[in-house]
Amino acid sequence: MVTPKQYEGYEMRTVGDLPVTPVAVPAVAMVDAEAGAAPRGGGSGGAGGSGGAVGGAAAASDVDPAMVKDKAVTSVPLLGCIALFGATFVALAVLLGLIVACKLGDLCSVADVGADRYTFRTVPSLLPFQYVWGALTAGMLGMAVLSFYAFSVLRQDVGTDRMVEIATYIREGSIAFLFTEYLYLLALVVALFILVGFALNWPAAGCYAIGAALSAATGYLGMSIATRGNVRTAAASQAGLSEGLNVAFRAGAVMGLSVVAIGLSGLSFVYLLFRDVRALAGFAAGASTIALFARVGGGIYTKAADVGADLVGKVEANIPEDDPRNPATIADNVGDNVGDVAGMGADLFESYVGSLVATAILGSSLPYFFRSPLGMCVYNHLSLDAECVYRDAVGAKVSLARALCTPAVVGTYPSLSVWQSNSMFIALPFMLAAAGIVVGILGTLYVWVSPKLATQTDKGKIMESLLTSLRINIYASALLIVGLAAVLCWCLFGGPSDFDGARGFGQPTLPRFERVPGATCPPIEAPLASGDFLRLVNDHYRPFDSLFYAYPAANQVPWRLFLCIILGLALGILIGALTEYFTAGSYGPTIGIAGAGEYGAGAVVIQGLGVGMLSVVVPLALVGAVILGTYELFGTYGIALSAVGMLSTLGVTMATDAYGPVADNAGGIAEMAEMPAAVRDNTDALDALGNTTAATGKGFSNGSAVLTAYALLTALVQDSGLAPHALDLIGGGAHVTDTDVVSLIDIYVVVSIFIGIMLPYCFGALTMLAVSRAAQAMIVEVRRQFRDIDGLREGRPGVRPDHVRCVNISTRSAITEMIIPGALAMLTPLIVGFGFGQRALIGLLLGAIGSGYMLGIMMSNAGGAFDNAKKLTESGFFGKRNAKGSEWHKATVAGDTLGDPLKDTSGPSMNILIKLGVSLSLVSISLMEPGLYPRGWIGAILFGVTLAFIVLFGGWNLWHSNKVAKRARGEFDADRRGSSDDSSSSSGDEGDEEGDAARPLTKGAHRSVAVGAEPLMVAPLASPRGAAGAAAVGGGAGGPRAPTSPFFEHGPRLADNPAPGSAVDVAVGAAGGPAALDAVHNPMQLPSLDSDSAKLEALRAAPPA
Repeated sequence: MVTPKQYEGYEMRTVGDLPVTPVAVPAVAMVDAEAGAAPRGGGSGGAGGSGGAVGGAAAASDVDPAMVKDKAVTSVPLLGCIALFGATFVALAVLLGLIVACKLGDLCSVADVGADRYTFRTVPSLLPFQYVWGALTAGMLGMAVLSFYAFSVLRQDVGTDRMVEIATYIREGSIAFLFTEYLYLLALVVALFILVGFALNWPAAGCYAIGAALSAATGYLGMSIATRGNVRTAAASQAGLSEGLNVAFRAGAVMGLSVVAIGLSGLSFVYLLFRDVRALAGFAAGASTIALFARVGGGIYTKAADVGADLVGKVEANIPEDDPRNPATIADNVGDNVGDVAGMGADLFESYVGSLVATAILGSSLPYFFRSPLGMCVYNHLSLDAECVYRDAVGAKVSLARALCTPAVVGTYPSLSVWQSNSMFIALPFMLAAAGIVVGILGTLYVWVSPKLATQTDKGKIMESLLTSLRINIYASALLIVGLAAVLCWCLFGGPSDFDGARGFGQPTLPRFERVPGATCPPIEAPLASGDFLRLVNDHYRPFDSLFYAYPAANQVPWRLFLCIILGLALGILIGALTEYFTAGSYGPTIGIAGAGEYGAGAVVIQGLGVGMLSVVVPLALVGAVILGTYELFGTYGIALSAVGMLSTLGVTMATDAYGPVADNAGGIAEMAEMPAAVRDNTDALDALGNTTAATGKGFSNGSAVLTAYALLTALVQDSGLAPHALDLIGGGAHVTDTDVVSLIDIYVVVSIFIGIMLPYCFGALTMLAVSRAAQAMIVEVRRQFRDIDGLREGRPGVRPDHVRCVNISTRSAITEMIIPGALAMLTPLIVGFGFGQRALIGLLLGAIGSGYMLGIMMSNAGGAFDNAKKLTESGFFGKRNAKGSEWHKATVAGDTLGDPLKDTSGPSMNILIKLGVSLSLVSISLMEPGLYPRGWIGAILFGVTLAFIVLFGGWNLWHSNKVAKRARGEFDADRRGSSDDSSSSSGDEGDEEGDAARPLTKGAHRSVAVGAEPLMVAPLASPRGAAGAAAVGGGAGGPRAPTSPFFEHGPRLADNPAPGSAVDVAVGAAGGPAALDAVHNPMQLPSLDSDSAKLEALRAAPPA
């Protein structure tokens, strides 16, 4: 006979066993639930012996003292930063007062040196020194406050030593990855710095290097505090939701303020240093370079770990999410920080500085020229040149506008001061960003949570209450921005400003020739002031530029700019609301995806992809409406300004976004440290809220990306030389119609548009396949550890997974896999530009912007909806029978597995793809020719370099992937042969009860026990919290449970029934009688027991004494 003690030495075959499809046995989950109901931390094992204590004291005694590194509640470096940035802010504020009063040298008359350094040459202007200095001052204030926020996070309680140990592993893994990633990127940045310096100029190269460095610093700083805030959030959640929410939000606020404060400070500094507004394009390009690799590398890292942890842990091993026995859990939590904090931070840092750079560059070229009455006169009459094109005797075009601007007419035009010129249009985005920092500080001070939430038990109402708390901060910040934007526009361009005091600006007193309505263009010999063709009127200044945009009257400038800001701000809020609708679990789209789980994984995937595609329509329509509306209001500058307006509340919105990974990590720490269930409930609520805010943040990022990219594209068109530049138009050397049109008849433009449309799909495919390969390597490693580390799956005290190997796998995979997508994104625009010319490049970028934006929305929203559909199912929305562990739940887990790389790797990377392409093109556009030209060999060389990268790293990635697959198949086949040998040995002992009693169940012995209607596998329990109760079933610590995966004993299946007369066969016969014994050998004729408790009793009785 088989006694209970024989099961104590049983070694579970955990991974890579036999390729046999399991049979779903719902009774197994119910039996396990009853048998594993012992309290957390162990308990009485019942009839089978005492259960193993796996939590509480056991966990505490299992802590590695060397990894308990973050228990400090103070920080001398942070105190030093608070003092340093605070003192710097005070000093800058004092100096600002002197600069505004023009009492500090000649700083009120610093010239912008970039006016005639580039292909686009314009009238020299003055640097708006006072305003840029003010922006730098606001940035220092933000740095001081974020240092204080970081210090206040460190002041919070860290919890137990076990919690600190786990958090230390997460933080050190995050730092190790970023260090490795930045080391590789350093070589790239240095190489591009040298290329830009020699090919273009050194100020642009310096801006590029500083932009890259600050982008990397922003990601590191946000990640550093997030990995300290996670454990403190978990500890604070013991006191309640409000406490946990505020700690997590404060940690997220450090990331949010880092983006805006470092971005604005850095941009202001390089502008004051190099005094070249067009060199700022290098700053945006440097930020884009880091952002691309941070987002792609971090996304590959986090999803490789996440997919590996979920598929092996939750699906195959049937253990909870973030269970400490899962070797990939630490890597998964590391990935949340390097992908969703550092990666997202670099992404939005790039959008933020990109929108500021585009607006400043476009503002510098607006026809409000500093001390150039002639320039104003010519631009005030350029519309006549667009209507009537005159030629001289040799056929050359003659500018009517230039001919009309005689000395007598020019003498009536004002000579604009710095306060009236385009310097103010450069100052506006800097001042709006400075106002945004102040609003960000106010909006992140505290999150109010209703006191009634402490007694609320309805999860839906808890979620809605938490969302309301965050919305209060976001909407209040938006209202503050509206008020401050109105003040800025009115003070800079309205009644009390010097701008309004210029002749023809406030009042219609400027002489201007205009065409008589209905008059035809006369011959050039006719009098220019003929009453039949032209008439002289007094009007407002109404310039017309080389891109054929007619600017509004100067007295309309304040309210038109204000509306551009409001439209951008409203677009961000609406896109956030739409994203929430399509991804939150409380709305129809996500509920529909979760409901499709009733019909299997295929239905979930189809439903989710359909929802993702549908979610593109309204946001795209809104973006299109804002682009059209802002263009009508104030041209391309209005479009760029709307992007600044949209990102003006970034300090608060980024805080709500970065809060999510902190809360997610807190939940993982609570699970791994085996904190009370109430704490885990609180962290789960915060995590679910974080999923919604993260999805909203991705939608916000998508919308800002397309506006920023289009604004940069218009600056690129201007700088390309395809349109005549200002100095030639003013001097009469060019005609406004000399524009080199990007024509759809040009075959190179058409082909480039197609390439641009294809580029996001190719990029998305490469990142998705990279996640797949990295996840496969992770899956193999997790299975190996479950199989080879004795006692790991059972949760035996003192047994730990080797999570360092998993962290190394994710790091190596992310670094090597990010190279090909990164090279493709960076080199494709340069290949087309240097190969086919500027016109083809513009076609490529237009195609990439449209395609990338739509694909990014679809991927991000579909992935977010998949994730929340899984969580909705887990919450018991469709009944407890269809919650965790059910087939319904497994179908939604399959959808979430697809959604993970969509929402966290490929989708968000689309934003950076389109912005990086435009930023690099803006820096290099002046080096290219308009069309196909003999120097196309440069494009050919770049194409060869790209192919070399693809062959080298693509070949290595495929080789490594095949190696991993071969290793997995080899282990699979070896385990299958071992199982067959064990089964043969078992059947050879028929009837030998004594032999069976003396032989323990060893690794590879698959034996089923029929209980009721289903055969149950004899296997260790999956959860340490259930080990004590499971002892009642199998005897001793780590009693039997029924796995449901082909890699964990392969679940109940027909092929593993014991041979007649074997030990288990005898045990089943004694427990269930002839009917149960017959069921083992004839599984299609299974008897039924009356209730689940009867099944449990039958199993408990199964081996007889």
